[in-house]
Amino acid sequence: MRMTRHRDSGACLCTLATTPVLVACPSCAAQAVATADRLVCPTCAHTRPYNRVWCWDATSYVPDLWLTTPCADHTLWALNTAHLDVLESYVSATLREDPDPSSVRRMTILAKLPAWLKSAKHRDEVLRAIRRLRTRASTHA
Repeated sequence: MRMTRHRDSGACLCTLATTPVLVACPSCAAQAVATADRLVCPTCAHTRPYNRVWCWDATSYVPDLWLTTPCADHTLWALNTAHLDVLESYVSATLREDPDPSSVRRMTILAKLPAWLKSAKHRDEVLRAIRRLRTRASTHA
């Protein structure tokens, strides 16, 4: 097995939420995009104010997220494809390094991941789920 390395950048979930978050449209259930203050659905043209603080609920399941799938008897979710990139890099790595000591470790995206997702025994299943979510993001864009 080839050793792959992932170094935790020290970023928190709210960093990923600064780019558009993929959510389900409350009007037609199609893929919509939520920015910092607005939800827009390209399918039905529904728009509304959207305000969600991501940092504080980093481990909670968010019911309106578009990128969700069952995985290892849990729900794997991601905000957007950038979030999928981070998850895939981390899960596939055989060597996982902590962030720079100057960062606030307890607030990083990866520090808050649940144990089942970090577990090597679920690696293949999680990577398959990430691929499913990538397909879901690209086919409904």
